[in-house]
Amino acid sequence: MFFTIDNITYMLNSDNSSVTVTKSLVPYCGDVIIPSTIEKGGVEYAVTDILDEAFSECTELASVVIGDNVESVGIGAFENCTKLTSVHFGKGLHVIGMSAFKGCISLKEIALPSDVIVIGKSAFAGCTSLVNAVLSLNLINIEPSLFDGCSSLEKVEVGPMVESVGEYAFCGCISLGEIALPDGVISLEGWAFRDCSRLKNITLPQSVQSIKKGVFWGCASLEKFELPVAVNMVDQGLLANCTSLREVLLHEGVLSIGYGAFYNCSAIEELVLPSAVVSVGDQAFRSCKSLKKLRVLCEAAPMCSADIADTDVYSNALLLVPAGLVGEYGFARIWEKFGNVEEIN
Repeated sequence: MFFTIDNITYMLNSDNSSVTVTKSLVPYCGDVIIPSTIEKGGVEYAVTDILDEAFSECTELASVVIGDNVESVGIGAFENCTKLTSVHFGKGLHVIGMSAFKGCISLKEIALPSDVIVIGKSAFAGCTSLVNAVLSLNLINIEPSLFDGCSSLEKVEVGPMVESVGEYAFCGCISLGEIALPDGVISLEGWAFRDCSRLKNITLPQSVQSIKKGVFWGCASLEKFELPVAVNMVDQGLLANCTSLREVLLHEGVLSIGYGAFYNCSAIEELVLPSAVVSVGDQAFRSCKSLKKLRVLCEAAPMCSADIADTDVYSNALLLVPAGLVGEYGFARIWEKFGNVEEIN
């Protein structure tokens, strides 16, 4: 059963005691207040859900207040509401669906109640006016592409329960200057902070066990990076195009340097590869034009399948190797291309 009260259309739920907000024949517009309860025929119903796409493409919608009984906002519920400037979330909210607010280009800030436990993929992607975001205290996963393309996003408050940051979660957030990740974060998935060109500071907690490819690709303002001790590889393209990066700290347990890991890190002057490294991927140090010293602490020259650098690096960088191993590195594939090799004192 469907009925309309105060210009909002509802559908009676199967429990006959609650209702869901649905799409209206006439697009919603202006300022909308979704109440906690409604009355119909002398019976009070709790408003518990907002249906998938209920407000999608409502281009004249200006603001929304969501009542405290609403538990879920459906998939694409407010997608492409291009004039939506503000949303007040009720404290009973638990779930925000995939793409729920995607493309809401006028939305400026969000503050989620503490009991939100799921925010779907791309929920706020393309919200180009979004400046501040406060995530819920009980959120566990930052889903893929959550803030992808939010070019005005300056500040994000991440709750203490977060364990993972999904693929492309903050990709293209070019105004994001810093972000604090809580102790307990386990994984950063591929391209999570790609092209966050103003990201200058990020401290990764030692709980991190996995950092996938390209996570910091194009973070052109990042100056320092320290790999957490539980991560044993620098994945492909991890720090590529980090053109302000000057200091890299790798722990003794690092086993491999991936393809293009430091590609075009043009400000780095010195790098140290720990003794456990067994392989260096193609183009790992390509276009590192300021590289003056590459300290390789490995007793056996790491394996390389193809060029790890370009001619300028081979010609200009000083390769420092353990005492007595100048000859070995001089005959090792790829390493023999370095023109200047000395022993570490």
